[in-house]
Amino acid sequence: FFYIIIFIFIIFLIYTNALTDAPNAISTVVGTKALKFKEAAFISAIFNLLGIIVMSIFNFSIADFIFSMIDMSDKILGLSIIFSAILSTIIFANIALLFGIPTSETHSLIAGITGGLLGCNKFSSVSSKEWLNIVIGLIVSIIGTYIITKILRNLIKRKMKTSDKKKLQILSSSGVSFMHGAQDGQKFIGVIIAYQLLLQNTTLIKSPMAENYFWIIVLVSIVMFIGVATGGRKIVETLGNDITDLDDEDALISDFSTVVVLLFSSLNGIPISTSHVKTVSIIASTDKNKKINFGKVADIFKAWIFTFPVCIFI
Repeated sequence: FFYIIIFIFIIFLIYTNALTDAPNAISTVVGTKALKFKEAAFISAIFNLLGIIVMSIFNFSIADFIFSMIDMSDKILGLSIIFSAILSTIIFANIALLFGIPTSETHSLIAGITGGLLGCNKFSSVSSKEWLNIVIGLIVSIIGTYIITKILRNLIKRKMKTSDKKKLQILSSSGVSFMHGAQDGQKFIGVIIAYQLLLQNTTLIKSPMAENYFWIIVLVSIVMFIGVATGGRKIVETLGNDITDLDDEDALISDFSTVVVLLFSSLNGIPISTSHVKTVSIIASTDKNKKINFGKVADIFKAWIFTFPVCIFI
């Protein structure tokens, strides 16, 4: 019964991520009215699915990162850590969703796994090397995104027609969705691989290989497809409308910088938050003459700060 409950919670977590994190990809294209919400959500769902499958074939480093954080020395202990981490992530993400605040399931999950290890007195299993990668990911997602977005703003000229910008927005938004699947999809694949091996009392000597876990890749892709296609409107409104008044050019710059940062992180095995990157890119892409709702930005940043201590504690 415990094993079945854990599996159900894993599936629900993937669905929750699709509701609370994946909508970041379509926030700009909906905010500028280049696409309606339902149209954007369906296109995003398809590209999320493609992102998971394609990146899993070519680079499996993010799945390996999450897998390596889980203590595999004892079946019940390992499953307890997975269960605790997932439950804390679901609780935190759904509370934030009620307020329309985008959170990072990446950091919630990592904090939850760490809290589970600490709760089981497995202090030695908390890897300083993995946490260093998390800090690097935070720096890349905030400072790196800001710098890249500013560079792109200076490079892109305003001579492009509005109709062309709207068409490009659909392409760039699809790219963000693809990279969200590539990043976040693999994190959940890593969790399910650990779950399967713990049930089998099996320990991997080498890092997991994508070709050995095709059913897991397909399962995560389908669940995330359903989640993206069915919700996330509050998150879209927060990022697309509440932070600032986006125009077509702002949206394009935000999307392209998000794709660049996520691609770099995925290829280098750095766990990063799509919501962090997207939020920072929206702020950095905004013209100086436009007002930014710093109250809403402050709420988002508070949620980011509280993610680690709250999820570790839960």
